[in-house]
Amino acid sequence: MSQYYPPAPAPTQPTQPYYSQTDQQQYYPPQSGRYSPVPHYQPPAYEQGSFRGSIAEKWNPTPKFQGMYLWAFLLFLVHLAGFVILSYIGLKRLIDNNKLGGKSEFFNPEIIPPFAISGVAGLILSVVYLLLMQRFPQPLIKITLYLSIATYFIAAAFFFLSRLYIWAVIFVVFGILYLIAAFSWRNRIPFAAILLETVVSITRKYYGVVIMGFIGLILQVGWSVLWILSLLGAYEYFDATMCTVASNGRKSCSIGLYLILVYLIFSFYWTSQVIKTIVHVTASGVYATYYFLEGTPQGAGTTPTLSSFKRATTTSIGSICFGSLIIALLSTTRTVLQAFANSDEGACGFCAVCIACLLAWIESLVEYFNFYAYVEVAIYGKSYCQAAKDTWTLIKDRGVEAIINDDLIGNVLTMGSLLIGVLCGILGYIYISTSIQYLLTENTNLVIVFVIICFVIGFMMCVVITDAIGSGVSTTFVALAEDPDALRRTKPLLFEKIRLQWPRVVQGI
Repeated sequence: MSQYYPPAPAPTQPTQPYYSQTDQQQYYPPQSGRYSPVPHYQPPAYEQGSFRGSIAEKWNPTPKFQGMYLWAFLLFLVHLAGFVILSYIGLKRLIDNNKLGGKSEFFNPEIIPPFAISGVAGLILSVVYLLLMQRFPQPLIKITLYLSIATYFIAAAFFFLSRLYIWAVIFVVFGILYLIAAFSWRNRIPFAAILLETVVSITRKYYGVVIMGFIGLILQVGWSVLWILSLLGAYEYFDATMCTVASNGRKSCSIGLYLILVYLIFSFYWTSQVIKTIVHVTASGVYATYYFLEGTPQGAGTTPTLSSFKRATTTSIGSICFGSLIIALLSTTRTVLQAFANSDEGACGFCAVCIACLLAWIESLVEYFNFYAYVEVAIYGKSYCQAAKDTWTLIKDRGVEAIINDDLIGNVLTMGSLLIGVLCGILGYIYISTSIQYLLTENTNLVIVFVIICFVIGFMMCVVITDAIGSGVSTTFVALAEDPDALRRTKPLLFEKIRLQWPRVVQGI
């Protein structure tokens, strides 16, 4: 196999080589100009359809089932069975009371078109934005970074005009801090742009990750609707059987009612987390397949999305249920404390608010930590605890770089979703005001409600795509940090392009 000789001028001073982790071959930083006889890359070594090196050592195409977390999966199934029973009781109660039947002005068929228009427009605009991210990644990162900073100062001006001076000062301080951070992050923008461009190109090639995102969105919406109806019906049923009204009009309820409500809240959080995590692990598996196998004789395969989904729902399902259980417990506890704080204005209520704020902070940290831990699960088929341990090592070694990278690309994804949501809300308002205004003359507040729904629909259409990109960014970052030689062997041009902007990539963890 012929070696690759990229252009390089004769160096005016000695150039320091760097070394690969898997061999002692020296690689020299690229120069510009005429050709140099010094090769920059070691071509991949293939033998009879197989490959050697760190690719085969770290990538795990057939992970084992994590039996130690089988209890978490079984517990999840048992908990779902309990929810099904409560849901049956609640839905039956609503049906018996005719609250699921009859006509409703809000659900008049004539208001369906603006929602449908918002969904179609949101999908089209999301695809256009996806193309813009691939074509102009660096300008988008800069523009959205400046927009994020401007948002803080605009919010501060709004609070100042509203005479909420404390909030105005807070937003000014955060705006200044973000401005300083953005100035210090400017050198990382080229690397983030390369990463964003690469991930978007993979998303376009393996669009199954986007389809999987839409399936997850449909499941989340369906689950939320079912849960709300079940909660309302179950509360009515058990309120009538577990609560009594004293002669003085004071109502007292059995503790069983509160336990049932807490159980339903817990069920909502746990199931939602499992659905969300399965989508994330599936997407991460697809990007990992591209990173390790694309460009090798084995190849990424024709259906990497299905293969990754199979891994997520079989060998990794126990780890997914266990990690989601941790988030669900934190979220449920925080919700209960907030409800208690709203009902108690004394010292206990104040303490509950403080603890709830602390739990919200811990929950956000655990969610961020879990996001990277599940990337480890998707790539290497590790157990949750092993993935968490390795994620902690990654964060200690590359934590600041990961946060900066997430923030720069996160601005692009968030601002795009907000913009598309606003455009869909405007389209919905135009349709409502010109076509079905007569339906809303008696209640003008419904116009606001419908516009908000159109905004949410458009926003969620874009979020499906941006979530897939977010999974790809985190997966590529982890793979680069832990196994840069795999990319050097399979995609040397991309590796060199990244190395120029992030020299530390050659060090690995």
